[in-house]
Amino acid sequence: MWSDFVEAAKKFFVVKIKGFDPNEMSAATMLFEGDEEWARNAHATIIKIGKSFGGLVGGPENGLRGYLLTFLIAYTRDLAMQHHTLGESFELSC
Repeated sequence: MWSDFVEAAKKFFVVKIKGFDPNEMSAATMLFEGDEEWARNAHATIIKIGKSFGGLVGGPENGLRGYLLTFLIAYTRDLAMQHHTLGESFELSC
């Protein structure tokens, strides 16, 4: 029950306080690989760029969900192809 409240509060903040339109907003999930110093610097740079355009940081929990979702998309695509259905997503194109 507490987690439902927290999720509702997050949504209220993003939509009502920050003014994002759920029908027009987008999200990006990024994974930084390499040595720790480079990864920390790259992460800080991306956050700075995002904030300069009014973006928000979703946090590591949402990043993990997004990262795992890319695997789900790939497996769903493979299953659909077995049934003669073809689809593509931006993540798979990258």
